[in-house]
Amino acid sequence: MTNPHVPSSAPFLARPASNTSSMQTRFLAIWTLGLALSMASWGSMAQGVEALEWQPSQSMMPTVISTPHNDVRKLLRQAKYPDALLLVNKNLVTNPRDPQMRFWLGFLYEQLGQPDMAMQVYLGLTQEYPELAEPHNNLGVLYASKGDYLSAKASLDTALRANPSYATAHENMGDLLVNMARQSYERALALEPKRREANAKIQGLKPVLDMTQGKP
Repeated sequence: MTNPHVPSSAPFLARPASNTSSMQTRFLAIWTLGLALSMASWGSMAQGVEALEWQPSQSMMPTVISTPHNDVRKLLRQAKYPDALLLVNKNLVTNPRDPQMRFWLGFLYEQLGQPDMAMQVYLGLTQEYPELAEPHNNLGVLYASKGDYLSAKASLDTALRANPSYATAHENMGDLLVNMARQSYERALALEPKRREANAKIQGLKPVLDMTQGKP
């Protein structure tokens, strides 16, 4: 999973920002539905700032973007997160169900060191708009950052069912499965320390594991 990208018109987000003991987030979404931002601690991608306007049930995002969304996007590109948070909250007062603003709210909580708040925002989006892949993806990255790999896999599975062509979620799933494999091999060694094959497999995974984990 990878760190967040700056806003653009591309339909892809990168990793979410969060902390974890074994994996560092590579991609989290700031999304305008379809982007990816990454978390600073696990190695998974999350959707982020780069997508355009979107409305539930639309398969494609329209090309017209409202001024409030443009203003938020500009602040996100400049990494002015406190200012962006103020603007997002202001807009949510008048339009509390705006999925794009709510998604950005989750991303901003992450950037400001409040991953638990971000998780609540993403959970709300997955419940209200289950057809959206990006919130499920970001939620999966957050779970992974906490070491809850089973919940992370469930969220990424849901993201891929919602959008089988979601490259970010596929990559995040790959990162997750590699780390889950490492975890299983380590458990095998803990039970039987002389299992050379398990140790050899862990060593073989190290180059990939290094790519999925952030550096301190």
